[in-house]
Amino acid sequence: MERSAPTPTPWGLLTALTALVALIALGLLVAVYPTLPAWDAAFLLRLHRYATPELNRGVAIATELGTYWGVMPASGVLIALALVRRRWPVAAYLTLVTGGSAVLNLNTKLLWHRVRPDLWEGMVSPSDFSFPSGHATYSMTFVLALVLINWTSPRRPWLIGLGGLFALAIGVSRVYLGVHFPSDVLGGWLLAIAWAVGLHQAMFRWLPLARSQPLR
Repeated sequence: MERSAPTPTPWGLLTALTALVALIALGLLVAVYPTLPAWDAAFLLRLHRYATPELNRGVAIATELGTYWGVMPASGVLIALALVRRRWPVAAYLTLVTGGSAVLNLNTKLLWHRVRPDLWEGMVSPSDFSFPSGHATYSMTFVLALVLINWTSPRRPWLIGLGGLFALAIGVSRVYLGVHFPSDVLGGWLLAIAWAVGLHQAMFRWLPLARSQPLR
């Protein structure tokens, strides 16, 4: 992990606010615009034509990299590494961005109360609500946090490229399995952008405590 540089003003704040506004707008469309849910359902049914039992099993395993088998343990390792290296602001940021994404996702789901897809026989969907996707939120939050704490590192282009593919794969897996609509995944990504970038902007641009502790 390199020295964590603040996201340049005004782009950091503007990015976070734009994502937040887009999330709210998307949520309103989901709630009040009948055509969007119809498009969502049609996309799921079209994608389901390519499903096979073998692919279903593989995707079901891979999708858990977005939570318990991937993002969560990897976040714990990064936090521990930051603590060992006494990079307190980075450790604090990673802890807050990881825990906060879970809290925000849960409360946003409760606010929108969108029911999970149930479009074909044999589907077993999770019992919680659908919008926004938790897997999409957590995977994108992890990728963004990793990019932001390595903002000045020469590894940043690789992190953006590989991390973007990872977040995209997790999002597609949720849609393929039929446990989320495409708009749920998009909502998860927007929530992650608003939170991860906004928190980074606040901690490393505005808070004197974070700025005063160099990442040695």
